[in-house]
Amino acid sequence: MSLPIVPTASFFLVAGVMGTRPLVPLLAIELGIGVAEIGVLVAVFAMIPLLAAAVAGSWMDRHGVVRPLLLGAIVTALGLALPFALGGRVGLYLSQLVAGTGFTLFILAAQKHSGRAAPGLSRERSVAVFSMGVALGSLAGPLLGGPGGDHLGYATTFAILGGVALVAASLVLPLMAGMRPTPLPQNGEPDKSGHNPLRVFGYNKYMARAFLVSSLILIGKDMYVAYFPLYAVQAGMTASWIGIVVAMHNVGGVIMRFFMVSLVIRFGKNLVIITSVIGAGVCYLLLPLTRDPLALAAISIAMGFGLGLGQPLSITRTINLSPPHKVGEVLGIRLACNRLTQFVTPLAIGGASIFAGVSGIFFLIGAVLVAGAARLKVPAEAESAAPLRPDD
Repeated sequence: MSLPIVPTASFFLVAGVMGTRPLVPLLAIELGIGVAEIGVLVAVFAMIPLLAAAVAGSWMDRHGVVRPLLLGAIVTALGLALPFALGGRVGLYLSQLVAGTGFTLFILAAQKHSGRAAPGLSRERSVAVFSMGVALGSLAGPLLGGPGGDHLGYATTFAILGGVALVAASLVLPLMAGMRPTPLPQNGEPDKSGHNPLRVFGYNKYMARAFLVSSLILIGKDMYVAYFPLYAVQAGMTASWIGIVVAMHNVGGVIMRFFMVSLVIRFGKNLVIITSVIGAGVCYLLLPLTRDPLALAAISIAMGFGLGLGQPLSITRTINLSPPHKVGEVLGIRLACNRLTQFVTPLAIGGASIFAGVSGIFFLIGAVLVAGAARLKVPAEAESAAPLRPDD
């Protein structure tokens, strides 16, 4: 499989999804959905992946990643178009349910593909290339979604962004012709380990810490996209400006991809990860202290620096701690844990918003990130992965 195809497809898929994320709370408010219920709406995005990611990862270990890439892209595109096709509250909820499922399937397959590089810096660079596609998509999406929401309407913009996501399917489709069967494990039997998902924590005693990095990063990213638009509306910003500021937040992630490997070489992965999470937490604590658009943009960029570094490093850390023939399974459980975070956190935050307001939510998330950073250190010698077997 040609390496550039998956990062490029990831760009289009992520652009479609991330372009709609700031529009979800704005469309919800337009439909009469309250702030507390927005937490439920955001959680729906993670509901099916929470249950299915582990099984999907184990399937990919046995059968490869091309079919999941194609199916995930198609399902995501269809899900994004549902608010336009159905309209109303039902269409928005179904959109989050379907798009969240397809997005998780695609991203899991793309992560597994990117992790096929040899352990060490080669793997860090491979994941960095994939994550660059994700970061650029996260940048481009809100730049399309914000102005589209202002000038074309939210539902129409959802449909357009669904078309953007569908480009990913067209890029992946030719790979079907080059598929070849993936061999079974050496004992000749299908791997059924996905039936007991908790066993992955026995593969390495630091696996839970690798998962924690990912969960903290997702809390930071998802709650920012869910609640910053509401705070920005209170500050008098339009959907176009909100899209620009969210995009600038993702600029930080794009920039840090260029320096990620150099920073790891110079300072070590532990220090880079811990500093990035703490930095993002501090930015959350600063957000409620201003309503100036320029100050909000500056804080958003700084937060993107931290979150943009931690996300790809959490992927490589998870792969490095995994047995070579179990990478899909472990990445699937990791994504299931991520989706659990994405399911539970918005519900809890949505409830807290009733009493604390949007500003209080920012303080709460900032405190969680800073406190969680204390449990992220993993000894360098623990990340001793063997080369992965060939995939399709």
